[in-house]
Amino acid sequence: MNPGKQSFPQAPPSQSGQSVRGKLAVATLLVLICALYLGHVRAYDFVSDDTFITLRYAKNLAEGHGLVFNHDDRIEGFSSPLWTIVLSAAHGVGLDLLSTSRILGTAIGLAVLVLLYLLVSAASDHEVHPLVAAIAPLVLASNGSFACWAASGMETMLYTALLVVSFLATFSGRLRLAALSTMGLILARPESVIAVAVLGLFLLLRRREYGWKRIALWGIACCGTAVALFASRYLYYGQWLPNTYYAKTGGGLEAIDRGLVYLRHYAADHEGLVLMSLPLIYASVAGNAKQRCLALAATGLWLFSVVVGGDGLPMYRFAVAPLALLVVLQAQLVAGLYRAAARSPVRRWAVHAACIVAVLLLATVHATKPSMAAHYAHYEYQKKVEIPRWTQVGTWLRDHARPGESLAAVPIGAVSYYSGLTAIDMMGLTDGHIAHREMPNMGEGWAGHEKRDGQYILSRKPTYLLLGNIDVTDRPRDPSRIPFIPYRHRAIWEREKDFYDTDLLPKLYESRSAEIGPGAYLNFYELREQYRTHGLLPQTGAGH
Repeated sequence: MNPGKQSFPQAPPSQSGQSVRGKLAVATLLVLICALYLGHVRAYDFVSDDTFITLRYAKNLAEGHGLVFNHDDRIEGFSSPLWTIVLSAAHGVGLDLLSTSRILGTAIGLAVLVLLYLLVSAASDHEVHPLVAAIAPLVLASNGSFACWAASGMETMLYTALLVVSFLATFSGRLRLAALSTMGLILARPESVIAVAVLGLFLLLRRREYGWKRIALWGIACCGTAVALFASRYLYYGQWLPNTYYAKTGGGLEAIDRGLVYLRHYAADHEGLVLMSLPLIYASVAGNAKQRCLALAATGLWLFSVVVGGDGLPMYRFAVAPLALLVVLQAQLVAGLYRAAARSPVRRWAVHAACIVAVLLLATVHATKPSMAAHYAHYEYQKKVEIPRWTQVGTWLRDHARPGESLAAVPIGAVSYYSGLTAIDMMGLTDGHIAHREMPNMGEGWAGHEKRDGQYILSRKPTYLLLGNIDVTDRPRDPSRIPFIPYRHRAIWEREKDFYDTDLLPKLYESRSAEIGPGAYLNFYELREQYRTHGLLPQTGAGH
């Protein structure tokens, strides 16, 4: 055995008892890490409102209405075709969509932890001690964002798992599995093109080892999947990119500046920019081709998040996928430092102690609640107040609305899913007109919540107009007040102020407060009876 390729002392092959005990110890450690993860997921217990958008698409597909949000309205307002189809299949066999999405996401998160343990060894030229390989899943299991989004019902875990499998299979030389996982990756998230490009570059650089034929087959599979995705999107929806891309992006340098703030806040809430950069620098300078590949992909995914201006949802959703690659490099950095220290006069127990303390500190900072930009407060408010409130509103509308009625709101997820009504998304995720609008000052507002057209919404005459972020109070509001729903949040006012550019709102709608539960009143605008049939809009003048 070559001692230069061994980082830590290993038991001799003849000592089978020690080998069995070692495997049991590693299995026990992974079980404990998985238990930590499950406890962390249970503590967060988060469901995103955007989840219900995907669930509605999945339900409509399973029930034969097509991959649409509203019947006969072909707009691609979801981010993950693969996740939507998987959930549609679950609904088709009678499973509850919300429970299935959350359980499946949590289970996939468990698989990610085990896959990361394997990826640490696959990315190394040296034999990796099991304790070092366990650093990657330990740190990720400690991360609050990973735990938060695992049971959110969204595609985050599926995307992360396919990302890790693609690198693991490629590094292990299993190109058939790599092709399958990379095909799934392309269907999981739009930004997967970054990882696919990095993997393709790696294979080209290692063409002698992998062989041109196998690489060509991998490339054909990936390119074929991408071509099929874009072609089917264009044929079905009439545009090359998802509607969510048009709704959420734009702003140029202003958006990039907001994206840099997003990155800076994440770093401040966790290991900091310096410690985030160290594994990337180490991989680039002293790492092998596989580690450089991981560093390039992690950097590229973060650059994507910066360019699109970050994310308007809480708990750093866009950080989860690059973090999965980064923790592998952090484990490699610890292994490299250990090898260097083992050759120094420093005593072995001191090296072990220093490594253990460093890893525990790293896990601790990832487990700490975020304090920058109110990420944790935003998550907590959505979990405890907004999602239950929006669910209650949707259920009330389902029970009280008449057939054929509609609503307009932001956010659109839970209220549309539970109401079952035709729903107009006022920020354009599921509306092509608003998504394609050119807005002034793009990139300076709330990420993903900047596009709007209040007068267009009024022209469509939804039956229920839920302004004020779906306004629910413990007492009914006074219908005679102007505005009926007060705006205490600047971002919400910026999003909805153009409803008041003309006097069309008071002409078309009357103010209402309805009791939707004990001590809960929904304050909204309801279309006047004379305008509920299709006809001309009343003449308008200047706004108030």
